[in-house]
Amino acid sequence: MGRQDGQLYHLNAVRLSAQINSPERLSANLDLEQAVQQMASDCAAGVVNHETFPPAAKVLESMTAHWAGLIVFVACPWVDMDNNQAERSMRSPVVGRKNFYGSGSEGSAELAATMYSLFATMKLWGLNLRTWLTVYLQACADNGNAPPSRWMSFFPGRWMPSVWRKCERATLRKY
Repeated sequence: MGRQDGQLYHLNAVRLSAQINSPERLSANLDLEQAVQQMASDCAAGVVNHETFPPAAKVLESMTAHWAGLIVFVACPWVDMDNNQAERSMRSPVVGRKNFYGSGSEGSAELAATMYSLFATMKLWGLNLRTWLTVYLQACADNGNAPPSRWMSFFPGRWMPSVWRKCERATLRKY
């Protein structure tokens, strides 16, 4: 199965690199569809083969049951073949949760959820997280180690990108 997986990734990459509606794209689509059909046949054969190693048989049965969802990328090129990007996006929270007062406390979970929501919002707005944190934490320090009285002004939606860039430059000069 591993060799077939690699072949599918390769064929999909070839397909996606070709111009839409080009002969290369049409040929790559056909090659990918044939490889997927071959994989489906091999999977079905493995399921009915009673000599298949039991854990492998269980995987093949699961693949057969979920086949329609596993091959969505064939008909919809904009859908990723796998969830690697989603897995990578979760890596920081998984690694970081140990730094938020330990990974076993309720307070830690609440803090982690708040911080990751905030970080994701910053990323969506295209804001420099380090600069924003520097400005916000300095405002907290200036307010006697308490949230600033005008804390709403720190919401990313309140910052226009041009204003943010000015703030970023000023902050970097200040520190």
